[in-house]
Amino acid sequence: MNDTADLADAEALVLEAGRVTARLEEERRRAGIAKRDLEPYRRGNAGIPYAFTFDSGRAGPHVLVTSLAHGNEPGGLEAVLAILEHGIRPLCGRLSLAICNVAAYEAFNGVDPYGTRFVEEDFNRVWSDEKLDGEGHSVELDRARELRPLVADADFLIDLHATPYEASPYFVLRPGTRAIGLAERIGLPHTRFLFNQGSAHAPTLSNYRQFSDPHSNAIGITLECGLFFAAESKLVAQAAVARLLQLNGMISDADFAALATWRDTRPRRDIVVEYPEITRTAQMRFLARPGDFQPFAEGEIAAFDGDRPIPAPFEGALVLWIKQTFEKDVQAFMWGRIVRAADGRPA
Repeated sequence: MNDTADLADAEALVLEAGRVTARLEEERRRAGIAKRDLEPYRRGNAGIPYAFTFDSGRAGPHVLVTSLAHGNEPGGLEAVLAILEHGIRPLCGRLSLAICNVAAYEAFNGVDPYGTRFVEEDFNRVWSDEKLDGEGHSVELDRARELRPLVADADFLIDLHATPYEASPYFVLRPGTRAIGLAERIGLPHTRFLFNQGSAHAPTLSNYRQFSDPHSNAIGITLECGLFFAAESKLVAQAAVARLLQLNGMISDADFAALATWRDTRPRRDIVVEYPEITRTAQMRFLARPGDFQPFAEGEIAAFDGDRPIPAPFEGALVLWIKQTFEKDVQAFMWGRIVRAADGRPA
């Protein structure tokens, strides 16, 4: 009888994982942002295609907003275009805006979340002087070289991204960096991922040169604004950029109000990202929506890799940072845990 009951329970979990995963796939394919014609922005005004810079002529920091590092992440692009279309200019310092991987954006159909992330290599993995000064060439590497003068001059960088599964927006932070304090001052979104292994990836825009230099005050920060094509992702990006400009006295109250219409109703939480779960197959199914940050008890089944159940490795384990697509013998997702709950105390 017990064996029969256990089998029924296992079959029920498999069916539930199939239903949850199907809902995830349906949700992530909702196209809330239409594809844009970027040709009107090609010339820019900074001597770099698709890049703009506005100098107030008054003392202040250089703030750089980068968008579309990946071709299927249009929320940040929409925020940059909103700033341009509103005619926003800095009250002090210098504001720069960059639309990064236009080639990848133009290579996909605008509605497929599996669409073109990059053309030849990941634009957000080429940001070391060694690689940029090397002899290699690719669409993304050459584009990074074009943008490097803006990046290398920035005092603040906010790099706008989106995710395939986590609908809740969050900051991506490395332990011990200045970006943690900046995320606290910006104040939204309320969720922060801190990577326990030291870095989510390297070398990225937000840890390029001065942003990782212990003797510099420059800060680079990465913001994941929500699902790839969610309309909310544009509003998240606009609000965070507006807040960064407000912190530096660079934006009028009227311009801030026009951009910062989004409010995060989710609880405040810090989540430590621990280590990866490696696949054995390319068929992953999940028992919770990643953006809900549902904790699993130690040993509780959290997902299925083909027919293999994946139990939570520790108490309160979260399934996070799910990959865009799944392949055999590579990382499928990361395990994490909440370390600060909604009331600001340790979870």
